[in-house]
This record gives sequence, C-alpha cells and structure tokens, in this order.
Amino acid sequence: CFGTAGFLGEANDYLRRNNSHLSTTDLEHLQKHTFFGRELKPLTYLLGHMNMILHGIEGANLELVNTLEAHSENVNEKDKYDVILSNPPYGGKVASNQQTNFRIRSNATECMFLQHIMQNLAKGGRAAVVLPEGVLFRGGADKKVRKDLLENFNLHTILSLPPGCFLPYTGVKTNVVFFDRAQDESPTESVWFFDLTNDGFELKTTRKKIEGSQIPDFKAMWKDRVEGDNSWTMSLQEIIEKDYDLSA
Repeated sequence: CFGTAGFLGEANDYLRRNNSHLSTTDLEHLQKHTFFGRELKPLTYLLGHMNMILHGIEGANLELVNTLEAHSENVNEKDKYDVILSNPPYGGKVASNQQTNFRIRSNATECMFLQHIMQNLAKGGRAAVVLPEGVLFRGGADKKVRKDLLENFNLHTILSLPPGCFLPYTGVKTNVVFFDRAQDESPTESVWFFDLTNDGFELKTTRKKIEGSQIPDFKAMWKDRVEGDNSWTMSLQEIIEKDYDLSA
C-alpha cells in the first residue's frame, strides 16, 4: 500500500544524502533492485510511479495489486525484505474470502496488513508501521497478532502520536511501531515507549507549524532508550501481566 510513494521517495533521498560516492553498480542497484511496493488503486499507483520518477528512480518495482489477496504464509526467505516502511489503510473491512490465506483471521485491514508485514520481513530486517490505537489494546485477533509479534520479533519501540496527526484525512489516534526480526528470531525482551504530544504542527485540519516539536527529542532518546517524563520501558513480563496491552 505504497500510496503516492512518499515513504519510498524519502527513503531514496535519505540513501543518496548518506552515500555521496555511489558507483555505477550501486546506482543501478538503487534504480532497479531497492524499492518495492504494491498499491490497490490505479490512480494512486500512477501518482506513486510519477513521484518516484521525480525523485530520480525510474525502475522502482511497483505493482498494481491487492496486497491482501496476494498474501502467502509461505514466503521464501530470499523473497523477503530488509526494510519495510508502511502506513497501511485502517478502518476498512476485509472480505472473508481474503482472510483464508492468513493464519489469524480478522475483518480489520490494519490487523491483516500487520500480519502481512511480519510475514514478509527478512531475518535481520527492520520495520516501522503506522497503526491505529485499537490494534494495540483490542482483544481477539488483534491480541493474537500482538502476542505473535512479541514472541517472534523484537518490538523495541512504540511511538504514541496524538490524535489529529493525519488531519485532514483522519483524526484517529495512531502509533508507530518499530520492530526487528533477529537472525536467531529471538523474542522481545522489553518495549520502549515515547508519548509524543507535539509533532510540530497544530492538531487541526490546517496543520500549521508550531513551536515545541518533540520529534527531535524522540530521535535523540530512542537509541539509548532514555526514560523521562514522557518515555518509559516495559519488560515483556509486565506486558504479559497487562494482557498484552501495548497502548501508551
């Protein structure tokens, strides 16, 4: 669900900024073998293609396909991805015939996309996914997926965002979950939380810039998991005692 390819375009810019001496082979790899994505809507798919071209990437591997229909529980390791960045659709309903390929069935799009991302992350890979708050505390299928995530991945960071971050499109409260898949597939030991209340913009449809953004604080603190007034760490055992509730 790459949409207009904002994540992919920014990822390309980041790679170029931090690798100033790319060889011809490197540049060819960047063009043809680095960026992958799927999108359901034809117009959005074309806009994403155009955006990548404007970012200097003409050979991105972008497909027009329903990701959930293409999902498989048996993906070869060589076909998995090193880095997955995603803001999947949420609030939608998944038809029952699209749930049959998933181990944990749900009619919530966000729950299914999270499973898809987990299934397609390579050993040693890392992922960052925007999810609505409900995925982090609801029971049923969501709880089963959270348990799977904690037991088979290293869910190291949850960035809690304020309601309104994605206005004017939605006012739903969201979180960014960051997780790795260890080479030995070791589980989560603890999760570091950061409760962000100011992202540098008004929480209104206008989204005008304001002072006091906490994003620089988050970036400075996450690597060493610094604890403070709005950041803390919870062990896996504490999370289990809270019935796998991961909401900040």
